[in-house]
Amino acid sequence: MEWRFLTLKRITIDLPAMRHYFLLFIAAATLFSCNEALTPEIILEDLQSDRIKDVVIDSDTYNEMDDQYAIAYALASDRMNVLALHAAPFHNDRSTGFAEGMELSFKEMERVLEVTGCQGKYPVFKGAEKSVSDDPDQFDPNNPAAQNLVSIARKARKPVYVLCLGAITNVAAALMLDPSIKGSIVVVWLGTNCFSRGNLEEFNLYQDYMAGQKVVDSGVPLVILPAMGKRGEGTQVLRVDQEKIQAIQGEGRAQRFFRSELPQEFHDTQGEWRHILWDVAAPGLVAHPEYYRLRVIPAPILTDDRQFAFDSTRHRIVWMDSLDPDAVFSDLFSCLSAN
Repeated sequence: MEWRFLTLKRITIDLPAMRHYFLLFIAAATLFSCNEALTPEIILEDLQSDRIKDVVIDSDTYNEMDDQYAIAYALASDRMNVLALHAAPFHNDRSTGFAEGMELSFKEMERVLEVTGCQGKYPVFKGAEKSVSDDPDQFDPNNPAAQNLVSIARKARKPVYVLCLGAITNVAAALMLDPSIKGSIVVVWLGTNCFSRGNLEEFNLYQDYMAGQKVVDSGVPLVILPAMGKRGEGTQVLRVDQEKIQAIQGEGRAQRFFRSELPQEFHDTQGEWRHILWDVAAPGLVAHPEYYRLRVIPAPILTDDRQFAFDSTRHRIVWMDSLDPDAVFSDLFSCLSAN
């Protein structure tokens, strides 16, 4: 005879369910107490769990307009708990150099917090003013963002997801300060291209190529969301137009900003509206990993001539092949509409 329920004083106990939850508890305790447990398989299991994920956002926010959507997405989602925002450096036609790019990103982060009604609720830290690639022998990793990431990681009792939406300089700096934080963080990086692309001329990576090499080679738990590839691959599929963005509903400050003001601002200053919201892929992954096609692979080698090389004996990482843009946008617009 199989006894499924035990009833005592009007209290019903489901013994198989208790055993199931007990095993889940033991697995969670093992995951959150043992650094060695952060394998790609455990990361995938954790992503798919109902646990609310602690995240740090590291972003070159002023570079273009996708970072702003990504930050607001993370702030509004009930699947994430944002611990801090870190400003990343960048250099293009919107900055005179890496230092100014970081400063502008810091200010843009504060603007996003103000627009979303979150001003003063989340700490914002300035990051590196130079890239590792500028002069690796003289690079100083002691910047506020790197120091804060080390502090967060040392205190963490569960994995912290670091969403890197630009050059990965600040994470490289934090790993230089304290390599042991690899046991407490999972880096989700919008970096590199798909293998089918054939080269590594991707913006976030070439902004600080040596930082990318250091992080990929470090063995830190890593999820890479590549940019460009064949049709249907990478984060390049996150294309929106002015009509689609109207799915953001409501007349609040944030809704008006993301539905019309920010796109118009970029149209006026850049002569175009950027139609790919690359960076929303990172919070989208944490919120809904089921929208993504992921696999575990040996970490690719980023060669000095900016090509991929492969070695099956390398440590393993999680790699994204593709995502469902309609599903990601649906969740993004729903979160922004409710903000």
